[in-house]
Amino acid sequence: MNILAEHAAKRVTDDGLGFVHDGALVYLNGASGFPNRFAQRLAAEGQRFRDVQVFHPMRREVLPLTPDLASADLDGHLFHVSDFTYDESVRQAIRDGRASYRPNHGSESGRRFPYDIDVFVASSTPMDAHGYFNLGSWGGWVPDFLPRVKKLVLEVNPAQPRVFGDLDVHISQVAGLYEAHYPLVELPQAGAAPNDREKRIATHVAALIEDGSTLQVGAGSLPEAVVQLLASGGARDLGVHTEAYFDWVVRLTEAGVITNARKNLDRGRMMAAMAIGSTRLHRFVDRNPAAWFRPFSYVNDVRTIAAGYRPVSINATIEVDLMGQCASEGFGPLHHSGIGGQWNFHYGAALADDGKGIMALPSTARGGTVSRIVPMLAAGTAVSIPRNDIHWVVTEYGAVDLRGKSLRERARLLISIAHPDFRESLERSARDELHLLPRAA
Repeated sequence: MNILAEHAAKRVTDDGLGFVHDGALVYLNGASGFPNRFAQRLAAEGQRFRDVQVFHPMRREVLPLTPDLASADLDGHLFHVSDFTYDESVRQAIRDGRASYRPNHGSESGRRFPYDIDVFVASSTPMDAHGYFNLGSWGGWVPDFLPRVKKLVLEVNPAQPRVFGDLDVHISQVAGLYEAHYPLVELPQAGAAPNDREKRIATHVAALIEDGSTLQVGAGSLPEAVVQLLASGGARDLGVHTEAYFDWVVRLTEAGVITNARKNLDRGRMMAAMAIGSTRLHRFVDRNPAAWFRPFSYVNDVRTIAAGYRPVSINATIEVDLMGQCASEGFGPLHHSGIGGQWNFHYGAALADDGKGIMALPSTARGGTVSRIVPMLAAGTAVSIPRNDIHWVVTEYGAVDLRGKSLRERARLLISIAHPDFRESLERSARDELHLLPRAA
């Protein structure tokens, strides 16, 4: 095969829209792998198509260049399906009947995808001398879908890092190529500063992390508080097996806290499916043999996570009820987002004898007027972590281990870390309405 001739033959000038047709299922890769140029053209010219389904795994808050593919102006032309997480634009479209959400775990998103995909569009690096493109920062989302893909189209962007792992695609697998030049998206909350309450929560979380633990940590100000503590002291010789690399991996690696030396899987290297954060992070993973990327079906598999050395999963949630059910996706029938890989990592870590699945949350919301530990989740609320799978729950008032505990003991433990202003009412509900606690004599 003459790879240069093949490359020239597959270059397109219409930004890939020639691969789209009425009734097509189009899948767009997410976040730092999102094909912005293709999306802009599709949004601008979407009215020329009918009944096109556009699947996408990431919300617009991390896609500043992205047009609103769920716009009301495209009703009947593009139907948006959010496949991982979503934001207000998609929530409104769902309420209006112009979009939907596909509930699934990250490990199963592509492996169990039930539809044929007419065209899958993803960002990539330029082709190398051997005919391979690299899917870069968000590449781990793509491989599991490829068995259902009829045509793979790449938006070639020199800003995309070339990463180690299972994310190379040969020119022979590609139906179309077009060029794009723009900086990769940066996560807005990458440098969020934690407040005092989050620092207190982080103190309880950090106390659970032992030397050599293999970490999964999300993004945001609460994880930032945990990272600050780890960087300044505490557990050492940590490993990383996480859904996504965020900027914390750079900081803890440079501080000498992350070594990956005790890992029994992928020893000596950290592992993730994607990277999203600052330019500093994208530069860190570029050609870095210590930072590997593999598909979600491997990284997020609970069996892989549980087999790690002292796995610790740290995630945030919105509410926890007195049975230990966590709601991370919304309140009642008003859902705010998808679950991502939260259950995968919480359950995987909790499966391990020496692992810890940690769900963290402030004890109150709305300026202290509402308790986040509630008697029962509201009707219609999606249960993100079921009561049978819950392990540690942490607020600024402490950390409690719920694994294997009775409902009575769970209620007592959760009330003990609720805000003091709400403990009496929670006890009353647990006793009189839910019958979790004994009635007073």
